[in-house]
Order: sequence, then structure tokens, then C-alpha cells
Amino acid sequence: GACCRNSMSPLLWAVVTVVGVLVAVVAVLPQACWTVKDCSRMHEVAWNELSRYVVVALVTALVLEVAALRLTWKSARPLVGMVRGIEYTFIPPLLLCVSFFVLILENLFIGALWLVHAAVPGVGNVAGRPVYSAIYLEWLINVPILLVLAGSCALGRPLRDVSRPLVVTNLYIILAWSAYFMQPAPLRWSAIFVAFAMYGWAAADMANWVLKFDAGTRQDVPARQLRCALSFGLILVFFIYGLVYLFAQLGLITSHFELSSYIIMNVCVKLVILLAFVGIRSSQFYDLLVCLLVNKCTPFERQIAVANDFGDVEHASSLPLLQ
Repeated sequence: GACCRNSMSPLLWAVVTVVGVLVAVVAVLPQACWTVKDCSRMHEVAWNELSRYVVVALVTALVLEVAALRLTWKSARPLVGMVRGIEYTFIPPLLLCVSFFVLILENLFIGALWLVHAAVPGVGNVAGRPVYSAIYLEWLINVPILLVLAGSCALGRPLRDVSRPLVVTNLYIILAWSAYFMQPAPLRWSAIFVAFAMYGWAAADMANWVLKFDAGTRQDVPARQLRCALSFGLILVFFIYGLVYLFAQLGLITSHFELSSYIIMNVCVKLVILLAFVGIRSSQFYDLLVCLLVNKCTPFERQIAVANDFGDVEHASSLPLLQ
């Protein structure tokens, strides 16, 4: 019920993110990869066809989710106004559709010349390591969506509780991207350290969501454990992203491995979130159905199933409960 009811906070998040991106771009002035010979060579090696296969899979998932959302809404529309808050159960699948659409755009343009930049010499122990800025742009849109899904939609936290970790997360994403273009090395590693500290700050806020949810809700809330697992799962996933980023900065992994890891993780995270909300939504509707049946006055009758010659049940005849 608390999911996305306030429209001012998202506007503020967007303004802070856009301002942060503009300040970062002006401050570091990233150099296009195609203008650096070593970067162009590494980009040719790192680039692969994985993103094209991912686009096909994502388009399929998006079409199925849109179709399921439309059919479910059409079926539930008569209940709007009768069942309080039922319209808010459709916000998570709608946000997931937006997330899949953004992810499709990322994989379509991930290798565009104007979205691939060259890191400063020394990053990854090479000169001109390619930085795929489309990935960071996708994160700036989709990570807030994931945080709203996990914090507000799944755990029922008000948007004021989601605002701080969301803004902090977007700012450390911008700072992590900017670090690729910072010199000298002490300045770059200071920025990386601050980014990881901000991750810890946001992770603590996300863990606090679960504690508040656990303390303030009934034990029979549908999919209770799954809701809590979403936030802890995102904390763990963001930490794994951070490890891949750190290994790339240290030169422990190639650009090809880094790019492939980000593409695969981006898709898998969204699919897991999708499956989680399918489970949550199913539990909610089951709970609603049970509640409606329990509160409905129904005469008790004994039912006798009547089967046809093929063994299929055609109808049930009613008999009085007591004979």
C-alpha cells in the first residue's frame, strides 16, 4: 500500500541524479574511447555478441510481463473500489516493465562510440581501459527502481525511508564512474574508498528496512520471508558488483570479463526480482481470496461430484448437510 504514493520524492531523486551526472562530466571530462588507440583495441577484444542475445531474451520477457499485467488488470478492474489498495499491487509489475525496457536500451547502445570512454592511464594497469558508460546510466535508472520495489513495494516502507539510500546509491554510482577518469592515483583511490563507504551507508539503511518491517508487521503477512530476502539479496548483489568494479580497477580481470559480468548480472537480477514479485503477488491474491471466502455468508451443502464416461467432472449435485 505504501508503494509509490508520493510523487515529489521521485522528482527530487531525478533532479539530484541529473545534477550529479552533469557535475561529474564537467569535472572529469571523459575522453571518447575511439580517440585513444589502446582503448579502441581493447574495446574490439572486449566487445562480444552477448548483448544481442540478451536483447532477444529481454524483449520476450517484457512482452510476456506486459501481457500478464494487462490480463491481470482486466480481471481485477471490477474489484477496484471494492478492495482497498488493490490498485497498488500492479505498481511492481509496471516498474519491472520499465526496468526491462531500460535494460533493453542499454544492451542496444552499450557499444555505441559516444557511450564508451577511455579511462586514464594506470587504471587496470593499462593505458586507456574502456569504460562502458551505458551500464552506469542504466544503473542510475534501474537501481532506484529496484530499491523502491524492495523497500516500498515489498516491505511497505514509506518513500521517506527509501529516499536516503536511493540518493546515496546513485551518488556513489556517479562517483565510481568518475573515478575512472581521475588523476593522480591517490585522488582516484580516495574517490573509490568514499564510494564503498557510501555503499555501506546505503546497505545499513536497507537492512534497517527489514528490521522495521519485522517489528511492525504481523507474522502472517503473505510471503514475509521472501520480502525480507529481497533487500538482503540486493545488498549482496551490489557488493558483488563492487567486487567486479574493484577487480577491474586493479587490473585483475579483463575488460571482456568485466563487461560480460555486468551484462549477465544485470539481466539475472531483474529476472530474480520478477520471479520474487510473482511469488509475492500470488501470495497476496491467495490471501485476499481466503479473506473474501471467510467473510462471505455461504450455506453449507454437501457436494457430490458427477463424472461423465471419460472420467471428467461435469457438475456437482447438492445435498443437504444433514440427512
